[in-house]
Amino acid sequence: MDKPLVDRGILLLDKPDTLESMRCVEKAKAILRARKAGHSGTLDPKVTGLMLIAFNEATKSMPLLIGLKKRYRGYMRVHGDVSPSALRQAASAFTGRITQTPPRRSAVARRPREREIFSFKITGTEGRNVPFETETEAGTYVRKLCHQIGEHLGVGAHMTTLRRVSIGSFNIKEAHSLEELKESGEKILIPLEDALKRAGVKAITIKKEAEKPVRNGSPIHEEFLARKPPSLKDGERAIIYTGNSLIGIALLKEGRIKTDRVFNL
Repeated sequence: MDKPLVDRGILLLDKPDTLESMRCVEKAKAILRARKAGHSGTLDPKVTGLMLIAFNEATKSMPLLIGLKKRYRGYMRVHGDVSPSALRQAASAFTGRITQTPPRRSAVARRPREREIFSFKITGTEGRNVPFETETEAGTYVRKLCHQIGEHLGVGAHMTTLRRVSIGSFNIKEAHSLEELKESGEKILIPLEDALKRAGVKAITIKKEAEKPVRNGSPIHEEFLARKPPSLKDGERAIIYTGNSLIGIALLKEGRIKTDRVFNL
């Protein structure tokens, strides 16, 4: 019998601008009376939009969801008069691989690192207030990106508002508020299996007789495989199935497929 959805579910939350990300997680956890909760990426306190929050066993899936692309809509304010063509040129200059140094208040080491900006579009002009939409690699600091564009323009700029509208294939239109979570409970959660499929996570299928050793932490030997495994890069993870049952997460390390985490679903 399947466990309750709170033990294997993902919440698509529309974060308000009145709460910090971790406070949202704490509130959602309390509403559902979950043992554990985790999320796939922090938003600044005043930034709104989509968060993925996992509960109980589903928290083990976070390494598979943290790296998904993020799409944002927002406004930046330029500190001087800039032509529309100059704005478009600057946006183009910051599409592709860029280098960022995380801000002082970030939770990671402050050293330069590369990030991919898949798109940065100026969607209109309202004087010095510039609406934009951008899709970025996970771990990109959009506030910092606006500052970099301002430097490129030679007049300076800062982000004024920001809303995260998608994470991978998950869209803000599907998201719920904390108030809706109180009203509806776990029935608005997405089952972990469905979330991982939507995230495009690669899957390894093992034979039924291999389930016990894999659950006990055994590497996934060739004879355990029910079919040819997907191509993985070193350090890449995949989900493990027996038939239609989700067993755990595998990790390719130094040429060997190891059991990284096991689900108790």
